[in-house]
Amino acid sequence: MPARILIADDNPAVRTALRQLLESLDHPQIIEAKDGKEAVALALEQRPDAVILDLAMPVMDGLTSATEISKLLPDLPIVMCTMHWSRQLELEVQKHGVRKIVSKSNASDLLSVIQQFLPAPPPDIPVASSDPSSSEPTPISLPPNPTLPPAGAVYSEKSSPADPEPKRSRRAS
Repeated sequence: MPARILIADDNPAVRTALRQLLESLDHPQIIEAKDGKEAVALALEQRPDAVILDLAMPVMDGLTSATEISKLLPDLPIVMCTMHWSRQLELEVQKHGVRKIVSKSNASDLLSVIQQFLPAPPPDIPVASSDPSSSEPTPISLPPNPTLPPAGAVYSEKSSPADPEPKRSRRAS
């Protein structure tokens, strides 16, 4: 199942650019919100694997929406992507449940940051080849058959279960 990422930014061009950037991450499902209030509602409804918030948005800003989302879904990783990055802001956003802040001028850093928070993909499960020309057969293991003698069993002449000629008794005449 692909990762689900919620992007909240009031600028449609920024949402489109972030979507295109994030689509290189093994085809995630991208959910878009135009403001912080919509982001909170979609986070509850859609249960994404990660949230990317802008700081300055109408209706509800990124800090307020981060606070709401982190109260409702405390394990959900929230990343802030903003033009207003500073060391002081980086410390402040952590108080609101944001795990990492990325400057929009370095949006390419967002890929590595978001990958840290996404669930690991399931391990590849080997699939048996359906190619009849495959030289290696797929090994199978069957349980023992209870009606057959165990492998390697040795029978005496009297105890052989599959004697082709039954023994006849000789009578003295």
